[in-house]
Amino acid sequence: MLSALHGIGVILLNPENPTESEILLPARRRPEVDWQSINRILTENLDFKNFIELVSIYYQTGRIRSQDWNH
Repeated sequence: MLSALHGIGVILLNPENPTESEILLPARRRPEVDWQSINRILTENLDFKNFIELVSIYYQTGRIRSQDWNH
């Protein structure tokens, strides 16, 4: 449903051998961010909120802290 509505891709990840992972549904690039949907999901999902905060820090500073991304 999220793929059809928002262009979100789906990957079947093989954690033992990531190169053997499969793209089940490719993501579609959107010209603009759907902030209304993002704000709704932020209130419902703490993990997504944390992810968006990390993306925001990267976008504003260009800084990536590996301990934030490698869980």
